[in-house]
Amino acid sequence: EQDADAYLLLQEAHDEIMRNALAEIGGHEVDTEGDAFQCMFPNVVISLLFCFKVQEDLAGYDWPESVLSLYGCARVKSKLYRNKYVWAGPRVRMAVHFAKGGTYLAKSHPTTRRVAYGGKAWDTTSTLSDVGHGGQIIVSESAWRQLTANGDEGAAGYPIFEDLGRYQIGDQGLPMRLLQVTPARSALSEREFPALRDVDILDRGQGMNIVPSMDGKVAVVCAIIEPSRFIGVAERFITLIAKREQASKDFSMDENKMDSVASPLATSPVFVPEYSNEIDLMSLNNTVRRSTSLRGDERSLGELLNPQNNVLKEENTTLYFTDEHQQAVDVVVSTLQSLVSQFGGYVIRTVEEVDTPKQMMVIAFKSSSSAVRFALAAQTTLMEYPWPKEVNEAFGYNAKACLSRNGTPLFNGPCVAMSAHVTKIEKFSMFERDDGSFRTNHMNVGHMVCYKYNGILQALELAFIANGGQTVLSSSFFDSKWQRGLSLSQTQVTDLGAHGVRYFSHPVKLIEILPKILQERTDFFSPLASQRILSVGAPNAPGAHGEPVALVFTYPRVAQEFQNSEHASQAVDNFSETVRALLPRYNGYESQEVGTGCFFLSFPSVEDAVAWSIHLQLILRRSDWNSTEKAFESRDCPEKQNLSRKSSSKSDSVDSKMGDYWGPLGSSSFSWMEGQVQESNADFSIVSSDSFGSDQNLTLRNMTIRKRHLVLVQIGISYGMPTKVTPHVQTGRADYFGPIVNLSARVAKGTKPGDVHLSSYEDLSETLRFGDDPDQQSCYLKGMEFANEGKWVDVDLSDEGMRSFKGVKDKRRLYSVKVSSDPYSLRATPTSSL
Repeated sequence: EQDADAYLLLQEAHDEIMRNALAEIGGHEVDTEGDAFQCMFPNVVISLLFCFKVQEDLAGYDWPESVLSLYGCARVKSKLYRNKYVWAGPRVRMAVHFAKGGTYLAKSHPTTRRVAYGGKAWDTTSTLSDVGHGGQIIVSESAWRQLTANGDEGAAGYPIFEDLGRYQIGDQGLPMRLLQVTPARSALSEREFPALRDVDILDRGQGMNIVPSMDGKVAVVCAIIEPSRFIGVAERFITLIAKREQASKDFSMDENKMDSVASPLATSPVFVPEYSNEIDLMSLNNTVRRSTSLRGDERSLGELLNPQNNVLKEENTTLYFTDEHQQAVDVVVSTLQSLVSQFGGYVIRTVEEVDTPKQMMVIAFKSSSSAVRFALAAQTTLMEYPWPKEVNEAFGYNAKACLSRNGTPLFNGPCVAMSAHVTKIEKFSMFERDDGSFRTNHMNVGHMVCYKYNGILQALELAFIANGGQTVLSSSFFDSKWQRGLSLSQTQVTDLGAHGVRYFSHPVKLIEILPKILQERTDFFSPLASQRILSVGAPNAPGAHGEPVALVFTYPRVAQEFQNSEHASQAVDNFSETVRALLPRYNGYESQEVGTGCFFLSFPSVEDAVAWSIHLQLILRRSDWNSTEKAFESRDCPEKQNLSRKSSSKSDSVDSKMGDYWGPLGSSSFSWMEGQVQESNADFSIVSSDSFGSDQNLTLRNMTIRKRHLVLVQIGISYGMPTKVTPHVQTGRADYFGPIVNLSARVAKGTKPGDVHLSSYEDLSETLRFGDDPDQQSCYLKGMEFANEGKWVDVDLSDEGMRSFKGVKDKRRLYSVKVSSDPYSLRATPTSSL
């Protein structure tokens, strides 16, 4: 009698929960058979939301003890979520099937006058609801494909699907693939079920790998669990794969191979000799100290950077694998696998016939947007997991040492280093003979697919050099359409600079991406453990740590006669290439290219900014690709005569009417210069030019420097303290804010093409002492000689007085910077490289 009352309470609560969910979600109750409900929904999304709500409400209902004491109704607490239950109350099995028009019947019932349904699809759904277990939600393949084909996974909350295999449904039904689904970030995902009931299995499923295996161009995501602890596991696996690469391609694995890799500039028309400019590791002092404080490490920077200690990658102590470590790895793996299911990824389990270790995962995604959403969700989910104190202690984390500015933890439990790389991958069957037949009768393709190293090896290496809790994107990934469907306001993108990385044939730019709530992790990360740091990233850009900085704006200008010239278009491409090639030599940093060839740059000192500017101007005046000779030769006689008449006028009239001859850069451009030049006040005049014909020689001899080149650049420099330095929301590169930015832009705008002007918010009395000679200012140009030893060049620093600039509150002192004597202007053989 007591059980009968309890069952009555259970039935009433069950029916109430079902009907409330139908009313809230938007379904239609067709009929009931005992305690079973038959429902219809307009689409798969609403049907899944209904199932999730019913299961959540049943588990969260305040059941009386009499109901909980019934068989199969007891509460089971969640191991993952506090104050949540995996089971509570009745276990209700559910099934979802998508029926196309014509596969079901609808007619009015003669007694109830309600619409009654039947037909093949209706019978299939009824059968599916009987094969599952209480608390389990079965989904047919047609329903799953309808969901994914419309891209509605997000509308359904990115549910977790698991492939159960192919089954024979009904006596005469066709084989059908069945899946199990649970809501994401829910205690329901902890439920485990035995094999399906009363149904014949035809092919074992692939579990979380619900999508088919992939090849071709994909986005590859690699994850390494706690790289600091399992570094040996990861290194052995990557090394083994690399040996297969070496065997198949006779690929040199010399540690110094990056030094022998030809620069991408080698085949470029812009030749700038290489110059060794090592990154100052002391500038990374704060970053290294913050990263080691994650584990309470207070060793000196010298000890940390000592290659013999190798403490940036592995502690010099014995590492033990405890039960807590095993528990943590199991949780991380199951969490990542469920997320792979949500975002439509495919787990690559075997590379070059070598099984992936449990501490590592390689996942392929059809789209880079799915890959990046998976990585962001993974870092957030693992952070929010209720890791017990014992697990944090097992991994040696000091929770108090890694807090955000508002006091919230930034790390929790085992951290996962992740990478994302867009590449082409190739799969093959491990059991296929040369004739196409198989060596085994086991035909489960999901467990036979293996992948070659191509592309995967590079992605593995990127994850290997990353920090735990960090996600690193390659430049190929960043250049793809990864932002599609992603809210940039919820992410933090940070430029990490250019690096030489093993298994990449050329230097690669790397970018870090984190969920916005974890963006301050960047302050605790060590520098990437790449082979070489070729340029700093946003965390160590000039001024990033509160020091004054020299900001530079460049505005290239092209003579109006050559605005539509193909030579000018090519010239500006070369100009942009030259700007970037010179930056590392002078510790420069590219913040933005706000227009074609219009750069916004930063330097740690005025000396570096001035030396870079002078070096760039000299290259523009000496390079043959910046000369107007070829463009001049390609013009017809009337235009050539017109140009001759214009250029034979006084040079000051040409310069005073720049608006008639010069315009802002409308397209890419650059130029040639084979004639020799000498400085004469503000302009240069031709001394001699044997390469021109006699008719052209007279014309070009009378042309000023501004008419001799396709591209000349206005350069403005300002020095001072920026208000804020933060990564740009889209590019991740260091972006600068404050009055100093406007000042540098205004200074550049007011400068004549070919000139360099300087202003400041700081006292420049001590800063503007270039060189060792107090009587002569000079700057050191790096890599000017063929011997690549550099050269001191005398410069003239002229005080132009106090000037007013638009948008700048007070007048600022303006200086012009010019070369006192061009070392290559006289008796020097012109060359296309400096």
